[in-house]
Formats: sequence, structure tokens, C-alpha cells
Amino acid sequence: MSTSAEQFASTEFDYIIAGGGTAGLVLGARLSEDPSVVVGVIEAGDWDPKVDAINVPGLCGSILGNPKYDWAFMSVPQKHANDRPVFQPRGKALGGSSMLNLLGINRASSREYDAFEALGNPGWNWNEFLKYMKKSERTLPVPAEDSSKYGLVAPNPQYHGDSGPIVKGYPTWFNPLHLDFLETLEKLGVPKNSEPDNGNNLGGVTTYVTVDSSNALRSYSASAYYEPNAGRKNLVILTNSTVTKINFRSGSSPLQAVGVEFINGNQRYNAVARKEVILAAGAFQTPQILELSGIGNKDILSKLGINTLVDLPSVGENLQDHVYVYSIHEIDPKYETIDDILEPEVVARQQELYKSRLGYLSTALASLFGFLPAKSFATPEQLSQWKEQALAMAEKAPAGLRKQLELQIQWFLNPESVEAELLPFPGFFRGSPLKPEPGARYSSMVSSLMHPLSRGSVHIASADPAAPPAIDPNYFSNPLDLEMLLAILKFTIDKAYKTSPFSDPVRKQVSPSPEECASDETLKEYIKNNCGCVYHPLGSASMLPREDGGVVDPQLKVYGTANVRVVDASVIPIQLSAHTQATVYAIAEKVCLCTA
Repeated sequence: MSTSAEQFASTEFDYIIAGGGTAGLVLGARLSEDPSVVVGVIEAGDWDPKVDAINVPGLCGSILGNPKYDWAFMSVPQKHANDRPVFQPRGKALGGSSMLNLLGINRASSREYDAFEALGNPGWNWNEFLKYMKKSERTLPVPAEDSSKYGLVAPNPQYHGDSGPIVKGYPTWFNPLHLDFLETLEKLGVPKNSEPDNGNNLGGVTTYVTVDSSNALRSYSASAYYEPNAGRKNLVILTNSTVTKINFRSGSSPLQAVGVEFINGNQRYNAVARKEVILAAGAFQTPQILELSGIGNKDILSKLGINTLVDLPSVGENLQDHVYVYSIHEIDPKYETIDDILEPEVVARQQELYKSRLGYLSTALASLFGFLPAKSFATPEQLSQWKEQALAMAEKAPAGLRKQLELQIQWFLNPESVEAELLPFPGFFRGSPLKPEPGARYSSMVSSLMHPLSRGSVHIASADPAAPPAIDPNYFSNPLDLEMLLAILKFTIDKAYKTSPFSDPVRKQVSPSPEECASDETLKEYIKNNCGCVYHPLGSASMLPREDGGVVDPQLKVYGTANVRVVDASVIPIQLSAHTQATVYAIAEKVCLCTA
């Protein structure tokens, strides 16, 4: 149930969860299954279940940058990307970034989940993740017509859940170049993979999307975990309120959390937690809350006048995200893309189709992917050279980071490991500063590096909790990331878009321009000027041994505290070759067992 700030502050909770997002609402729903437990969730955004821009799948992405629903952070200027600040969206409403994301739900390889355990986290491995991914999801059957036309296979119950809250299924509308792209990848040595969620995600893939095709609505943590349980009196939700810090019992060691301070309007309140405080504020704001609470690097805290309670320099470090660059091609106008979405007659037609749960409003616009091994976009000579350079850099890294980099180098050399993602988009890429020509149709490609070697950070820049954190992804600080993304971009424009049948509809290349393609150096400048992130930040409160740069232990408990946990993407210690929501749902489902 929802409540007022005054009522929330006067309630004694067993658990207080900071952040009603992807993980926070899973925790709220699962913990409150025990009627004797009282759970409070504090969310900075609002709860409005009737917003079309959130619920209608084909409108996903349309509220990116809208301050009502998106924190719309900007990074600090990126010194290795021509000093450009880079947009960093994060969901700001019940549901968090599961409310804002582009609906794809997939998994990394089994070796990547096993890496959690190899890095010092017993009980965190592929088999465990699979168990809780299945628990979180309900997989829809495949329509017979789509199965035949697009080669979609029925969900194998060994790998897919059938009774969880989050609904996933295959799209109901497909990119017009869907089959051409898959066939082209096969010609280029990247096989079609009809079951990429079984621990081997390599290949040309049609991914599941978090859309309930029975009503053509987004399925996300607020609709799936909260809304069915909103009547529980022991699950109390406070919206439009921001957690400013954790309150600790004076003199306790390890630190004993007794509740949180939060702001509602212009007034500060305190709320009591008898058992635990759980941070689920995401990879940018969880470190912010920890630092404002006196847990972090003492040098950073002291400069801002914050008393250090636990000197934990790894808070806010090890930040990682997928970095991408886009390309755009004009194609034959006979193909149906979303370039005509602003034409009144097209809008009317699509709205009518949507009533029958059809058309491109009814589903995700990005459900087609190419997951490539390094050998697809790099020559043997390049691989050998990059290996030597990466090993030399790893030797100079701190011990904890060195362990991560050594794993990443192994993956990079493994012909079964996904190192690049290609995402074809059926229309003109919205993030481009260029403008589409009226009446023209386009195919865009988002080309991403899956395991960047660069590491960034996120820290408070002010003791004011309303001030945004200083987000520094540090793109291309390891120069090999730029070399690898260059090779991925060249594979996209020189191979994928120049190999039949994917090349057949192409009329001309729009971006990068011929001048920008003149040399590797001009293409690198194009990348620096146009790169972005895929909105998968993680690692800033890593689950690792403390001596290896960890912030939380394998129970997700913050080092130096008795009862503060972190449950969100910030605990993922190493970047994955997947979009993050399935992994975050699983983390939240699993950790509920050790908090209950």
C-alpha cells in the first residue's frame, strides 16, 4: 500500500529498501510474503500505472530524458572521447530502469556467471543464476506462424520459467530485414542460435522481450511484482521521496543500521528498520547513498566534510558499461520501418492494429541481435597483438582488477565467447545529430563492445543529496577498447552491410560519412564523437573479496556493516555479454533467501 511521509516515518519496519526499481520491488514483494514482516520501500519517482509511453511497447524509449521518469544523468566530460559528456539515463518511478528500458531480456554465457564464483563469491554461478532467472519469469508459447517463418523454437522448460511474475515472449512484429540479417551473419561465419539462453549466447539471435502479448503491455517490476501485491498492508510504498543516508547506532562495530533519513518535499524524516537496510538504488545512486552515509574512500568523504564510518575505497569504483557506436544506411522505401511514425495516416493505422495487439506498437522494436566472437571482427594478427597489449596492462593492474582482466582476455581469445553485439534498428537512429530525409527509409545498427577493459567510477561531488553524482565511465581509458570498437564498426559497415541479402536493400551509407570512413584515424574520431552507453552500468559496489576491491560479500552485505545490503546491478563485478535486467531480477530473487 502507498502512504504519506509522516505515516512512513512513524512506522517501524523490519526492512527498508532504498529504491523501488527493478530489484527493489522484487525484494519488497518477496519479503512481504511473510505477513509477520513489515517492509518499507522508498522511491524517488512516482507511480502512475497508466502512462502509455511506459506501457505501450512500441513507444519504449520515448520518455528517455523526460525528467519526470528519467534521472537523465550526464557523465563528466570523457577525456578519451573528445571531452564529451555522455547521456546516462536511469529510471525514476516505481519500476526503475525496468520501466524505462528497451524491453530486451537475455542472458550472458554460463562461463560469465561462473566467473562470479571464480572471483571469490561462493554460490554465485550459472546453475544458481539459471534457477532464479526461471523463478522470476513466465515464458509465453511461440505462435505457430512465427515459429515457422522465423525459426523460433518453443521455450525449453529446462531453461525458461513458466510461472514467475515477469512475462516474456517473442515479438509480434519483426524488423523487415530480420531474416536477411540472420542469413548474412551465417555467411560471415556467425551461426544462427535459436536457444541463446541455455548458457551459450553466441550467434544470430531473436531475443525474448518483456511484453505480455495477451494485452500488448510492458511487463516490469512495478506491474509484475508490486501491482498484484499493492494491497498488502505489510508492504508500504513511499513515492516522491529520496533516501539521503543510512542511520547507524552510535559506536556500533560492525556498523548497525537502525534506519534511514529521507527527504519528501523540503522536509527531512527518519524511518526505523529493525532488521536491515537494503540499497537498491542502482549503479549510480547506491554508491552515492553509501558515501553520504560515511562509507567510502575517506579522502573523498573528508573533502566534503563527511565523517568516515567505514573506510572502503572501492565504493563507486570498478564502474563498467557497454560502449556503442551507431551507423545508418538508407534502404529501399518499400520496407516498413518506423521512419513513418509521425505521418498521421500511419499513426492511425498502427493505433488500429494495436487494438488487436498487432503492428509495431505492440512489441519491442529491437529483438534481433548478432552476438559475435572476436574472431569475426579481428584478424589473427590483431588478436595476437591485442592479447600481448592486454596482458602487459593486466600485469600493472591492482590484484583484484588483474583477476578480472585475465578472465576477459581468456574470453576474448575464446571463439565461443561473445565480444560484440550488433543490434539492427528498423529506422533512423534517434541519437544521431543528422536528420532523416522526408519519405526515406533507414536501417541503423548499434555496434557494441561487450567486455570493455576500461574501468570508471561514480562518486559524490557534493554533500548535498540532491546533487547528482559525478559519473565517469572513463570510456577508452584502456586504448584497446577503442581499437576493438573500431574493428566492430568496420565489420558492421564493411561486411554486414555489404553482404547479401542484408546489403540488397541498401541505397547509400549515411553515417559515418565517406569522409569519416577515409581512414582508421578518422573512424576513431567518429567513434569518439558519437559513442554512447547501452544503459547497463554495473560494478560500482562490486561483490568481491574486500582485498580485491569488493564492497559487498557473497551475501551482498556491505563490508564493515552488520545489516546493510546492496541488491542491484552495482554488485555485478564484471561486465556481461547481455542486457542486465534478467540478471538483476535473479540477484534479487536469490538474495531474498538470505534476508528472510
